[in-house]
Amino acid sequence: MSTIDPDASIRQAEQAKRAGVDKLDAPVIGNPDMAAKGNLSLLVGGDESVFEKNREFLNQLGSTVIYVGNLGSEHKMKVILNLFLGTISLAFSESFVLSQKLGFEPRAFVDAFNQTPHKNYFSDVKGPLIAKGAYTPLFTVNMLLKDLTLAENQATRQKVALPAGSLAKQLFTTSVNQGQGEMDFSSIALTIQKLNGIGPVS
Repeated sequence: MSTIDPDASIRQAEQAKRAGVDKLDAPVIGNPDMAAKGNLSLLVGGDESVFEKNREFLNQLGSTVIYVGNLGSEHKMKVILNLFLGTISLAFSESFVLSQKLGFEPRAFVDAFNQTPHKNYFSDVKGPLIAKGAYTPLFTVNMLLKDLTLAENQATRQKVALPAGSLAKQLFTTSVNQGQGEMDFSSIALTIQKLNGIGPVS
C-alpha cells in the first residue's frame, strides 16, 4: 500500500496476469494519525471487476476508496497528488517566511491565511505547527522527495514541463542535505527560513 514507480506496478501486473493471479494496488493518502482513526483514502488500480469483488474488504481499510483505473493508474495518481502537496507546502512556506521578514509574528500569517478562501489542508493542519516550529514527522521529507522524484520521472517520459515541481524537488533535496530528511515534510518552511537568514521558531 506504499507508493512505488508506476511502471514497476505495470510490470508486476503483467507478471501476475501470466501467473493467473488477480492483483490490485492501493496506495494510501493519509498519515499514521489518520490511519489510527480509520480515515485513510485508498487509490485503487486494477481490473474493475476484481475491484468490485473486493470493494467490501477495501472499505474496511479506509474511509474513502477511489477506483482510478487499470494497474499503474493508482501510483500515477498518488505521485500527482503528492506533487501538488509538495508545491503548495513550498508556496505556503515562502509566504510564511516573507511575512516574518515583513515583521509579522509567526502565528499572524497562519491565522490570517486560514480565515480566507485560500485555506486548505496544509495551512489548516500544518500551518499552526510551522508557526510553533513543530516538525514531528508524520510524512517525512524523504518520503515526499521520493514521490516528487517519481513524478518528475513520469513527466520526463511524457515530455511534460513541471517548473514548480522541479523547484520543489530541488528544495526538498536541500532539506535532506540540511539534515531534515526524517523531519516532517512541512519542515520545508525551516529550509526557506535558513535560506533567508531566519532562525527556527522557538
